[in-house]
Amino acid sequence: MRRSALVLIFGGLVGCGGVSSDPGLFADMRVAPGSYVEGPMPQENGGPGVVAVNLGTNRVRTGQIDKPLRGSLAPEATAVALGLSGDAGYWIVPAGLPDVQSPAFPTFDVSLSFSPDMRAGSYELLVRAVDADGHFGLTSRHALEATALTAPEGNLVVSLRWDREADLDLHVVDPRGVEIYKRNINSYEPPPPGQPVDPTAWQSGALLDFDSNAGCVIDGRRMENVVWKNDPPIGHYIVRVDTFSLCGEGFANWSVDVFRSGVSLARSAGQSGPTDEAMPHDRGAGVLAVEFDLP
Repeated sequence: MRRSALVLIFGGLVGCGGVSSDPGLFADMRVAPGSYVEGPMPQENGGPGVVAVNLGTNRVRTGQIDKPLRGSLAPEATAVALGLSGDAGYWIVPAGLPDVQSPAFPTFDVSLSFSPDMRAGSYELLVRAVDADGHFGLTSRHALEATALTAPEGNLVVSLRWDREADLDLHVVDPRGVEIYKRNINSYEPPPPGQPVDPTAWQSGALLDFDSNAGCVIDGRRMENVVWKNDPPIGHYIVRVDTFSLCGEGFANWSVDVFRSGVSLARSAGQSGPTDEAMPHDRGAGVLAVEFDLP
């Protein structure tokens, strides 16, 4: 019975130009599992209600993935519609089996992901139950507060960002020829054997803060930073972007920013593709993103 009802609702939405092949990659919020529908959510027209929504915390981070969302719906519901205020579309998810403790109420259990391009600020999560005839119920509204993932502070910061769930790596070569990347995360070089070692000297070098999406274990950051907290070396710097893996994506757009004491010093952008993925991935790897000099 429930399976037939689901066919009716999805058939109805497709017939009205609703559910499409668009995977919603450019939506601020993505829902898995779910089908993306472009445009505003329909108005309430006598559909069933939402019984409960369990969001956990109302704080999210831009670029965050797999935030769990669970809830239950009125007995007549065959699906749930989920949207974010101000977004380009919404998502339809078939209702799941009732919980054993509440056998009359269909449930939903999904993961929410948020675009790294989403602006920080206040939003509303919109939850609507839908019946087999495509009738939408009243909206259950839940406040969300989104914070942005920003580059850290430092005397010199080189920041890499990208827009797909790929594994890109930042490489920075300082004026002494030291390359900072995931296999050499600190530019500090200890003294020769036999000479005293200052246990705090490593703090004077540059540090790579994070190896994002390492080995295609997706973390949602899509951002890496090399940071000098103290005075950086004087001279010429080289910045490269290495496409370690596209992780099944066809391409990834990236941008590199250089900040000196919070002021933009240089910027570049590019796109990684299969040719970049096939190149070697070690010291010296990657395409040139930007070069700059510190006097």
